[in-house]
Amino acid sequence: MRRMNVTRRWGWVCVLAATLVACKDDKPSEVPDAGPVETGPAALTEQEPNERPEQALDITRDSVVTAELTAQPNKADEDWYRLAPASPRVVDLTVSGLPGGDITLEVHDRDRNRLAAINSEGDGKPERFPNLYVEKERWVRVAPARKGVGGAYTLTVKMRAPNDGEEHEPNDRAVDAISLPLGQTVTAFLGHAGDEDWYRVELPEAAVPTPPPGEGVPATNDTQGSAPQGADALQGAVAQGAAAAQGQTPSPAPGSESGTATGTPEEGAAPLDTPPAPTGTFAGGEPPAVAQATDAGVAVPPEPPSVALKIELSAVEGVRPEISVLSAAEAPLFSLRGKEGEALSLRNIGVRATDRVVYVVVKGGWTGTGKEARRTFNSGTPYTLTVTQEEAGANAELEPNDELYKATPLTAGSYREGFISPKGDVDHFVLRTTEPVLAKVELSGVERLDLVLSMVEPPQGDGQQETVLLRANDGALKEPERLNNVACSGSCWFRVEGASRKVEGKWVKDFENAEQPYRISITTVPDNGGEEREPNNNLERAQELTLGKAVRGTVFPVKDTDFYRLDLSDRPVRTPLKATLLGILKVDVGLYLHRVQPDGKLSLVQTADRAKGDQPESIRFSAEPGVYIFEVRDAKNREANFQDSYQLTVEEGEQ
Repeated sequence: MRRMNVTRRWGWVCVLAATLVACKDDKPSEVPDAGPVETGPAALTEQEPNERPEQALDITRDSVVTAELTAQPNKADEDWYRLAPASPRVVDLTVSGLPGGDITLEVHDRDRNRLAAINSEGDGKPERFPNLYVEKERWVRVAPARKGVGGAYTLTVKMRAPNDGEEHEPNDRAVDAISLPLGQTVTAFLGHAGDEDWYRVELPEAAVPTPPPGEGVPATNDTQGSAPQGADALQGAVAQGAAAAQGQTPSPAPGSESGTATGTPEEGAAPLDTPPAPTGTFAGGEPPAVAQATDAGVAVPPEPPSVALKIELSAVEGVRPEISVLSAAEAPLFSLRGKEGEALSLRNIGVRATDRVVYVVVKGGWTGTGKEARRTFNSGTPYTLTVTQEEAGANAELEPNDELYKATPLTAGSYREGFISPKGDVDHFVLRTTEPVLAKVELSGVERLDLVLSMVEPPQGDGQQETVLLRANDGALKEPERLNNVACSGSCWFRVEGASRKVEGKWVKDFENAEQPYRISITTVPDNGGEEREPNNNLERAQELTLGKAVRGTVFPVKDTDFYRLDLSDRPVRTPLKATLLGILKVDVGLYLHRVQPDGKLSLVQTADRAKGDQPESIRFSAEPGVYIFEVRDAKNREANFQDSYQLTVEEGEQ
């Protein structure tokens, strides 16, 4: 019995031993010691001597370096550091200020070529370079701004992996420009006063636009004022222009109204027993529904094609942004200085379609004056930049066009789309013709904008100012503007801008809309003398009258005044005159006869302004030899009608 118990005990011992051996075999192997874990920046101390790059202290990861610059009367002490991360990193460098002194921070390449110098702050203040890109190695030099200054400082180095879509500093030259594809956004810093950020934008071959409507291609018909198009209408327009130039009576263009005025006087048209209204003009209401591919039947050479870009720059507190667009040869194409702390949304920035590369440069603008002047920057807040191609294509306005000599070309029968942005933006356009024409200019309304449309004459001599010949601002917010019967022979300039408004007691021009474009469209007809030629609103610009020949015109915009000149100076005796003015809807048209005195002033002779709506007005007068002016306007100077035309006829006849 005892022997059996002993045997049983030994059996349990063997089982327990086997179990322990098995458990030991299943235990995983221990992980080798990887060394100390990096839990924060390395605490380093500068090691002298370190006045040269080859003596530089190596910095491979986040570090805080305690150091000191020795004050020396004959030269400035300098400390060198080598940034050598194991993989590409974006490095944020900060050096604390010197007590009572100004400190500088410089970045050099391995050959000791200086890549960047940061000295944006004053005495006792730190300097920072927030986004230095280090692919292999860079050297950092810390030194006082002047001799005889020294003291303890701290150099803080923070490293992180680069992110997609951010700039790589330094990029302050064309050769170092960051590639920025169209439509992509880059994040960057204006990190110090001398910082400039260059971006290289490549324009695809597909960016070359097709000719705008009116340059051999019919314009698109839409609801914003462009004329209906089509092959028949285009041919009809050319035929009308050619016939008018030869003094013939052209047949109506396909789709247009007959050249003979019909209807009743109440409808603003000539009576049926009067001679036909001049054809090929805007007389009798709307212009013929044709596309004008030529100016008075003669083609104008097409303007060189351009590409329009949209540039969006976000706001940064304390930074007054300056943005420029340069050609591949670094020639300036566009530049703009914004307001401090405001974003920029620039539309229709014009570049040549033949350029394959342009540079966009961003930097901080100046603020302050005199000794207080400095370039703005912000090392703590980044900006974003996006460059895209405008959807308007060949029909876009082309910035910069804020001056007359930079005006965007207009083509008869076509349109341009533009933006009033930034605040106070002014856009100029030019129509060039080879024959005298009458132009109708229409400007669409835009949300949040009160637009002004003007015809401008360039300065006529050195030191002279440009002259506003016509100005239309009848509409308010969102409402369109128009100019009728604008006489153009050679070149005519037009201006689009926001109206002035009173804000807190001051007149300002602060309208802006960078999202919705306006459209300026233009149609022309040959000038055959049967219609008024604007501007004709003063004695010097009065239009010559021919006895017995009717002339038609519009009272538009509000307070429009039309002057017509009749020269009877060569008449030996009195001349009996009968002047008839056919009225129009909405406007109480008045007719006023003046005589030009020897001193050039006008003397009112007779009036016909009964204010009977669209009823005709007439004057009978026995005129002595001399020069006379017939004035046509709204008798009350408060209404206008851009659509319907009055008709003035002055005949020689019995009293």
